[in-house]
Amino acid sequence: MRKISLYILFSLIAIEIFSQQDPQFAQNADNLLYTNPAFAGMTEGICASAISRQQWVGFEGAPITTLAGIHSGIKLFGYKGGIGLSIVDDRFEFEKNFQAKAAFSFHKKIGLGTLGIGAEAGMINKDLNGDWRPPETETDPFLTQGQVRKIVLDIGLGVFYKIGKRFYAGASVSHINRPNVNYMKTDTASFLRPHYFGTAGYNFRLMNSPIELQPSVFVKFDGTKMQSSVNLTALYNKKFSVGVSYRNRESFIPMVGVHLPNGLKIGYAYEVPLTRIFSVSKGSHEVFVGYCFDFWGANTNYKYKSILYL
Repeated sequence: MRKISLYILFSLIAIEIFSQQDPQFAQNADNLLYTNPAFAGMTEGICASAISRQQWVGFEGAPITTLAGIHSGIKLFGYKGGIGLSIVDDRFEFEKNFQAKAAFSFHKKIGLGTLGIGAEAGMINKDLNGDWRPPETETDPFLTQGQVRKIVLDIGLGVFYKIGKRFYAGASVSHINRPNVNYMKTDTASFLRPHYFGTAGYNFRLMNSPIELQPSVFVKFDGTKMQSSVNLTALYNKKFSVGVSYRNRESFIPMVGVHLPNGLKIGYAYEVPLTRIFSVSKGSHEVFVGYCFDFWGANTNYKYKSILYL
């Protein structure tokens, strides 16, 4: 029954699944380090965050993704920059993917803001544990039996520009070395396609009120399909936020957040599918937790405001 359900899911969303090699998230504005290494160190202090995502809730074997990241500004040989680390555990039915990557960025003051140029390198461990038994067929080299594993090197690059607390924009590419993840002993090419990311956001106060509006946009392109999402978030008194995102022809995403006095930020997003997936799942849940702190105590008046606008 489990494999029958999985077959139905694949049939409903064949186009979407074909082009999605990396996990996707709803709260992209709070997850800039994962998609752009140049963002490392672009906030004050040390910032750590985690995301837990349960996709297509109610469907057995649906993706479950956990992400953790930490980054900080540094000064090396008289130059300002940043370092960061991202770890991702992504599971989908019989497939388990683990990714760990380190990021380094170089920062330079340009015009009204700061430009970051970054690179990342790490490993991806792709693990399959399949038990396929097609009836009345001979052994097929494209069907794996038991557990197979492939560990590959992954490299990415990015640029990120930020003007104070008001504006940011970035572009990046992952998998530029096209890691070969072919499990089988065949000549068939199987690789991770380069993924191209673009993002931008703006923050402004609404008149003289305690409300700040934070529109943002996020675009991903893997060479076969472009995915874009737009978001508008309202932050009240730097304590409570309410927002909504729309991913092109795929989902509608309301989200809320709270900024606690101790510097902790908690966010929640509920993703409502607008495709035929709705017939088998009513949505996806995503929880975000973030915290920034001044480890060295250099700034005694340091207070957490936002992962983005510090």
